[in-house]
Amino acid sequence: MNQIIATAQQILDFKVGNISVGSVIQGLVLLIIFNRIISMIMGPIIDKVLGRFKLETTVQGFVKGFIKVILNFVALCVVADSIGIPIASVLAVVGMLGLAISLSVQGALSNVANGFLILVTKPFKVGDYVGIAGIEGFVKDVSMLCTKVLTIDNKLIIVPNSEAMGGKITNFSSEDLRRVDIETKAGYANKFEDVYAAVLQAVKDTPTALQDPAPFVRVSGYTDYAVVYTIRVWTKSANYWDCYFDLMQKVGEFKDKNGIVGGVPSMKVLGEDK
Repeated sequence: MNQIIATAQQILDFKVGNISVGSVIQGLVLLIIFNRIISMIMGPIIDKVLGRFKLETTVQGFVKGFIKVILNFVALCVVADSIGIPIASVLAVVGMLGLAISLSVQGALSNVANGFLILVTKPFKVGDYVGIAGIEGFVKDVSMLCTKVLTIDNKLIIVPNSEAMGGKITNFSSEDLRRVDIETKAGYANKFEDVYAAVLQAVKDTPTALQDPAPFVRVSGYTDYAVVYTIRVWTKSANYWDCYFDLMQKVGEFKDKNGIVGGVPSMKVLGEDK
């Protein structure tokens, strides 16, 4: 037993330069403890402090991540100093590693830079319905590297921030109101005013359709067998799809109720008596 203890002590006392194996093990243990403290104790404190500033969820996530990186770096410097490694040496090594990593992960750095742009310019925030990188959905999370988008059919798509900021961004939730545009057709036998009246009744009977701004109903085209009517109504942005589908149904119902019939393609065939 004494031999084992003596051997273990020799291993712990073995030095590379001025640093012993025991010091390195001690430093690793301290680093793990610091990391746990930062995650389990400092994390909730940071959340509470940031909550007092009433920051957006996106901003809070960025600030929290940045603070954790700084705290972990400070912990690394403290541990290094405690085991005899000069802080200047730690900074030099970190700088060299940072340069090497930056050259090998330029794409990731681009995502971080674009994540910072999202934070500053605020083209969208968590909860917005957006169109980015060719997809549409609700923004679930914005981190330093990527933006998570949940589509309306419940698919979670992770978009790198460089792609999110690299093209056109459409934010459907940025304004309080959105306009719903639909078309309907009625045969030439129907009077314009009758169609207008039926459509306006349908709009009035659609709960999510607003009456102010006033609904718009006008003739917008002609086909061989029907008149095309364009209907434009305003609704709350959050109610867009409910309003769209409800209005489509109500227009059909009120056309039937008022005897408005759609045009039916017809062909007149003329024959010759023999």
